[in-house]
Amino acid sequence: MKVILTKDITTLGKSGEMKTVTDGYATNYLIPRQLAVPAAGGAFRAWQHDIASREEKRVRERADAEIAATRIASTTLTMGVKVGEGGKLYGSITNKDIADALARRGIDVDRHKIDLDEPLKTLGTYKVAIKVFAGMTPEVTIVVEPKG
Repeated sequence: MKVILTKDITTLGKSGEMKTVTDGYATNYLIPRQLAVPAAGGAFRAWQHDIASREEKRVRERADAEIAATRIASTTLTMGVKVGEGGKLYGSITNKDIADALARRGIDVDRHKIDLDEPLKTLGTYKVAIKVFAGMTPEVTIVVEPKG
């Protein structure tokens, strides 16, 4: 019997997948526990539509990510900061500061996706990678210079 899984089952598959199982397993275990629905009629058509809409959404997200990656790669952020002796900063530049600066430029980025091992604590020019989408990590250029 063909069923469409409604929840993840470790031994069988993930939610949304269509699987062929024995009739007894489907009617006595999966369907009564609402772990699956029979893949017949309306449920099958809804499953096909769901797969198509997920694919469209993924394509749309990838296109948006490519646009964002292009904008990020062509962006140079100039951060003016207070500086002490020897070019050391008062404080540091963190992921949140970078995300806020990008947001002011109209680029929304989650601060957790910014690949900064340690906060920037000295003057200079840095390249920081930002994870936009699977396999897409453009680098933004950050120039840290004295304020004033």
